Amino acid sequence: MKMVKIVASLLALGALAGRSWATSPSAAPLPPVETIVERACARAQKEMENDATFKANYSFKRSKTTEYKNLRGHVTKRKEKTNLNRPSARRVESTPGAATNSAWATTNKVSSDTSLHKRDLLADTNLISRFKFELQGREIINGRWAFVVDFVPASKKPPTSSLKDRCLSKTAGRVWVDENEYVIVQAEARLTDGIGVVGGLIGAVHKFNFSFGRERTEEGIWYTRLLTWHLEAREVIVERIIDCVETKTEVCKAP
Repeated sequence: MKMVKIVASLLALGALAGRSWATSPSAAPLPPVETIVERACARAQKEMENDATFKANYSFKRSKTTEYKNLRGHVTKRKEKTNLNRPSARRVESTPGAATNSAWATTNKVSSDTSLHKRDLLADTNLISRFKFELQGREIINGRWAFVVDFVPASKKPPTSSLKDRCLSKTAGRVWVDENEYVIVQAEARLTDGIGVVGGLIGAVHKFNFSFGRERTEEGIWYTRLLTWHLEAREVIVERIIDCVETKTEVCKAP
């Protein structure tokens, strides 16, 4: 009799699990990828408002570390900077870190112009026409279901000759879109080919990778928790390798 009760209990749990699985987002039909992208682009138009609300209502520490390396991968210069956002004080305090082995000057036009910012993926109004999208399925990101969408350039010909447009025309990657709010919560992007600056005379970008991850506060405000990029480029005759990591930590609701 005891064994019968155990089996009955297991069957009951299995039935409950089956019903839960059937009604979970992972079992629901996937929408067309065009619908996901359109809604994500529409939601992206609220990013400036979202960021302003986050800064005005949350305290956090923003840390940025940039490493400059030679072709052997040895660090020749390191820059660190920390910002403390304190809404109650209505100011941002900056604490610059020490730079070591100053073999190079600060990041110049090649690296700064090539660094695709989060807003380039979130708020580009021409995003749909720039890329071809393919829905890969669903994944759980920070406890929330997200659509997984891959993208590749729709055309190798950029709309303008600007460095940003030329970069985007050779950018491919993957984004994770929150299933309930259509927020891009995670992204990975890379250059598919090198890019010359002024025909390669001023410089060239050999490799560029970019990623970010976001989290949601209990009040429903999204913020970028981690942002990283890696650049390998030539500036005239100097080869550069640059790694940058930005984080937001100690996030808490301001009093």
